[in-house]
Amino acid sequence: MTPHAVEKVRLPWHLTQWQRLQLARRTERMPHALLLTGPPGAGKRLFAESLAASLLCSEPDPQGDPCGRCRGCQLFQAGTHADYQRIEPAEPGKAITVDAIRNFNSRGTLTAQAGGYKVIVFEPADAMNMAAANSLLKTLEEPVPWTLMLLVTAQPGRLPATIRSRCQQVRISLPSREEGQRWLSERTEGVDTGLVLALACGAPLQALQLAQPETLQLRLGVLDDFSAVLQGIKDPVTLAAKWNTLDLRQLCGWYTGWVIDILRLKASPEIPELFNPDQRNRLQAIGKKLEFPTLNQLLDGAYQANRLLGAQVNTQMLVEELLLNTAAAGNPGPQRNHR
Repeated sequence: MTPHAVEKVRLPWHLTQWQRLQLARRTERMPHALLLTGPPGAGKRLFAESLAASLLCSEPDPQGDPCGRCRGCQLFQAGTHADYQRIEPAEPGKAITVDAIRNFNSRGTLTAQAGGYKVIVFEPADAMNMAAANSLLKTLEEPVPWTLMLLVTAQPGRLPATIRSRCQQVRISLPSREEGQRWLSERTEGVDTGLVLALACGAPLQALQLAQPETLQLRLGVLDDFSAVLQGIKDPVTLAAKWNTLDLRQLCGWYTGWVIDILRLKASPEIPELFNPDQRNRLQAIGKKLEFPTLNQLLDGAYQANRLLGAQVNTQMLVEELLLNTAAAGNPGPQRNHR
């Protein structure tokens, strides 16, 4: 198990939600299940782990931050606390199965061993298959005192309504642009924080990952590939094999952002807000060669690829389809044989 830090790690834009839950704790009104939602990069996992550390600490400070010294903090930091459990897919992209839910779904497992709280984190909660969700529903309907279940997801709509209705929802929103840039500037040097924050759709944690020279360089290389496929210079199937070795969620996010910016610039050339402000001229030039219906088809394909990434799909075929559609958009002609 990966060790967990217990020092104060809350993000500044989490303060309101944190204070509300700490008040619920002090007044013994803590819900038995929380649904943590919000966009990727807003810090949902960090919030869940910070809350778990707080609840498992025997001497939290007045703000609810763990002391870092007690036995509970030491065990949590070492990743060996018996009253903290994470339930997640065996592999990224796989489902959380009913067996994973049944393994903890007994009264003995749900009861805290140290006499305080028991905290179970499900992430991503939307990865539960139907059988797993039904099994969890039974536990949600019969809560165990001092046991808190934290369901973490960026896509709450994928959860059954019966699950959502039995959890108190906590929305982890993104910070303002100013707050996000201030937070980034304290953790980076020589980085255009406005650019990386725009590339990350305002999500500071994702922006921090992007703020690496090699990542920014990779983005420009992938944009070169995108442009080359549109021009018919590169073969989409050959390129798909290369793209399939990259972080596909990040790659599809970039692709979607390019197409949206092209559409925006085509509709309003002076529009100030772009996902890729550093590539305004290049994307505007691409847009002049493509019609709105074609761009809308590319955007539909990008959204479809993003949706499928969370499912069990053949990623090679998914990327091939994306690039074949890109090639067809830039080089209209005989219908291609899509696989």
